[in-house]
Amino acid sequence: MMKIILAGILAFCATVSANNYYGGCNGERKHDCCAARRDYGMNSWQAAKTCDKYGCNRKTCNGYYDDDNYNDDDYKSGSSSKQTYQKDDDDNWGSPTNYKQTSNYKQDYDDGSNYNKNPNDYDDYNKNSYNNNNYQDNFVKDVVYKSSGGSRSSDSDYEIYTMNGQRAGYNLDGWEGDGFWGPKLQKVREECAVMFHQDMLYLAKAIRLVFHDCMGNEDYGCDGCVDLTHPDNSGLDLIMYKLLPIFRNNRQYFSRTDIWQICSLTALDISSSMYEQNAPHFKMTLIGRKDCPNADEVGDGGDKIVDMYPKSINSQSLVHHFYQYFGFDARCTTAVMGTHGMSLMHPWNSGHGDGPYPAKWSEGKSYILDNWYFKGFKKPWTYELRDNSEYPNIEAKKQWYWESGQEGFWNGDGYEQGKLVMLDADMSLKYDYSDYQDQNGYVYCKASYEAQHHGPQPAQSVPLCPMAYDTYDIVEEYAHDNLKFLYDVEYCMIKMFNTGYRHGMDGNYKMYYGHGAYY
Repeated sequence: MMKIILAGILAFCATVSANNYYGGCNGERKHDCCAARRDYGMNSWQAAKTCDKYGCNRKTCNGYYDDDNYNDDDYKSGSSSKQTYQKDDDDNWGSPTNYKQTSNYKQDYDDGSNYNKNPNDYDDYNKNSYNNNNYQDNFVKDVVYKSSGGSRSSDSDYEIYTMNGQRAGYNLDGWEGDGFWGPKLQKVREECAVMFHQDMLYLAKAIRLVFHDCMGNEDYGCDGCVDLTHPDNSGLDLIMYKLLPIFRNNRQYFSRTDIWQICSLTALDISSSMYEQNAPHFKMTLIGRKDCPNADEVGDGGDKIVDMYPKSINSQSLVHHFYQYFGFDARCTTAVMGTHGMSLMHPWNSGHGDGPYPAKWSEGKSYILDNWYFKGFKKPWTYELRDNSEYPNIEAKKQWYWESGQEGFWNGDGYEQGKLVMLDADMSLKYDYSDYQDQNGYVYCKASYEAQHHGPQPAQSVPLCPMAYDTYDIVEEYAHDNLKFLYDVEYCMIKMFNTGYRHGMDGNYKMYYGHGAYY
């Protein structure tokens, strides 16, 4: 009862605060409920109800929905704002409104002989030819700030401009419809799509790159650089070199950080629309992100590097970790973790896999973003420790696996193994094993009665892991509703992509959450 009363008080305070600050729908801000959701941590349902209460048009908050009164029309962001990619018979890419992936987009790997595992084999870049002295800052890397009367009075009159006077910064509706930025964004998206067409596995790599960029640097948020010497960033050099020609072609308008973001948004558009026709469009809501000053042209560099996850990861530390860096709640944490379902883990990069082969998180396609990841949590996962002795630079790793009983083989989507693998961070969405971990993070509980447990105790004497209900209820929700998962991914990924830029309009180059945070 006390929890219910407290939740009601918090919800009331958040709603009142949002209304007072934004003046309801009669205020100056057009998207009151959207801003309230972003700035006051409202989830999608609270925001939708705030819209209703103050007479806002809920559809201005694209993709936001009211779970108590679900309506498919309210759930969609609208066909007018959705972009799809389509390859025509001449292998050309269509207009921005015809941008949908089909089965023809599939890369044929046959028996795997065309799969390049050599991280030194780059198609478009000679690393030795780069000269730091020849690298010129693009004009959008630094911004000037203007406000009425020459002094800042509020965020509403404090906008970001490029050095040639072109307005940039934050746009809740996305910059795709802007007369100046729209065509330039579309050009970059098409170049990204061509690159993805050449190798579908780069869809997940582009999303992983931006995640590591936005989280991995303690002070700067999304800043277009990662430290390739850090073990967590192994394998990112492949996608970074692929994106370099796109950056060079468009650097007069976009920072390297922005290019990475655009290609990641394009990857999300492509991968989500392959399975779901009503998938949201992932908009570019911020232009003018700064590149870190101490990286090379590819983006290798940065300082104050942090690990992706704490060593002893569990349901509590995972949600706290994502809140610390992105301001995520349990829902956003769960949604973003679901992007693992379209990825492959490579033992030579991460120390995780199926023996010497790559492994997948889910039974879905390794280039399609859907809810297969969440459906897999019902399997009887077994805990194991990989020694990784064949990889001298990678320490032993803990992982969970489920064996299908068939031998692994290579198909057109990647290595289709007889073993699916999840990490401690994944399994913590279902199990709260915070009381069953030692100082090294090793878990001493099992996923089900049927599951084996590779530890010092006999499996029959290992206790069951308690449930992590704060996140597993969301896992169950997504497992039954792919569209709800995708729309939450849209909101949460855009929030992640804007890390380091308070409201997208602040010159202070530090993270909004976490280390050096300000409120």
